[in-house]
Amino acid sequence: MKKKEIKKIVFYSGIPRNFRTTLIGHLYELSQVYPVVLLSEELDRELKKVLKDKKLFPKLEKIIPVHQYAGPKMNIFKKNRYLSNIAKRVIDQHKPDVVVAPHDIYPFEMYLFRFAKKIGAITFAVQEGNVMDVDSIRKRVDLVNAHLRLPEFMPLFIRSFFVQLRKYSGHLLYYWLLPISVGEKPFFGRSSYILRKGISGMRDADYRIVFSRRDHDIHARAGVPLKKLYILSHPLKRDARDFFKRTLFNKSNYKTTNKTVTLLFAAAKVGFRRKDCSFISEKERFRTNMETVSLINNVFKNWKIYIKPHPLVENFNELKKASRSISSSIKVVNPSESIDKYIKMSKVIIELPLSISTALYSASLLSPEKAILSLDLNKELAGDFYKDFKGVEYVDNKDELIQILDSIKRSKFRGKLEKEDSRTKKFSNLVELLNLLVLEEA
Repeated sequence: MKKKEIKKIVFYSGIPRNFRTTLIGHLYELSQVYPVVLLSEELDRELKKVLKDKKLFPKLEKIIPVHQYAGPKMNIFKKNRYLSNIAKRVIDQHKPDVVVAPHDIYPFEMYLFRFAKKIGAITFAVQEGNVMDVDSIRKRVDLVNAHLRLPEFMPLFIRSFFVQLRKYSGHLLYYWLLPISVGEKPFFGRSSYILRKGISGMRDADYRIVFSRRDHDIHARAGVPLKKLYILSHPLKRDARDFFKRTLFNKSNYKTTNKTVTLLFAAAKVGFRRKDCSFISEKERFRTNMETVSLINNVFKNWKIYIKPHPLVENFNELKKASRSISSSIKVVNPSESIDKYIKMSKVIIELPLSISTALYSASLLSPEKAILSLDLNKELAGDFYKDFKGVEYVDNKDELIQILDSIKRSKFRGKLEKEDSRTKKFSNLVELLNLLVLEEA
């Protein structure tokens, strides 16, 4: 039977941070070979400049803004119609043979994949960030909502009941009422980002592409059919690494120094201990984090310490004031700044609880020779994401932290380098994988 020919690809960027550190590498590979239309979220000036370079993206034909996560404010029904219309118009106008997006569980991607399937396009959900255990994340999110969104005087079991009621109402709205409101069938399926149930790859994606055997197994346990799952290493571990180092990660003015540390502050306000789900308040988290900063500062005397808050951190001024009281050598940088240059500048990168960010994973790929630490000193629910994660040192007690910091200071630290899984079939890039999964389909 005649092989299917790829004449056009539609590629959705997803969240800007993850596009910048991961998915743009896939786009780079595809645009060398196939005509591509990019559907994008907000792009910064540097990204726009890189994408306009025809030497880098020779077959990138068009960039169409989407605004699923930002853009003009509108009510939920108007936004839903807007996203549905964009997805339908793009598929109707460009008639792609392949559609690539990060997920198949969020509104825009669900519309995009549904309309793509109607014209016979093959759909790929390509991993763009960390994949976490579904059960622990669901439990954590439910507890956060019960503690922060409802009055404290209510018993916890009643608050938990209202959280569940709100979740199922939200699921009904997003997966049933909103598609019906634009003349579409409901989005049936076992996965739901509202219910924190299931995972990407369980809906209209024909294939789910993941980074590693670890991520493959997480998806399989969550219920993604094995025949859908394929492993393709992160672009920073392939030939696309050279593209990143020449463009987005080319911070020639920021050279690594031997006495620079970057501390990443997560956006999570509160937490819950894994053992008994006991509550860690915002005040307690801030206090213990600042104690950790003080400990790190005491070990690395005369070192330059940067604190890079997550863009969603709200207590920025309080963080600056508390840091100044510890040491004048500590600088709290603007949360909106890119983390990339601080990864490049620092000999040590440490993420304080709750440590689940993609930034640590990216740092381990970009600079595997550096000391990269994930702290879980309160042993939190979902806080052990980086446990047994090669390339990142997971630390869950202060004594171990002090020992590791001291070994770094004395240049004796040797991290656990990631080893390739011999069971994994190797693909050199996304084009090669497409050739297998699309061009050879009967």
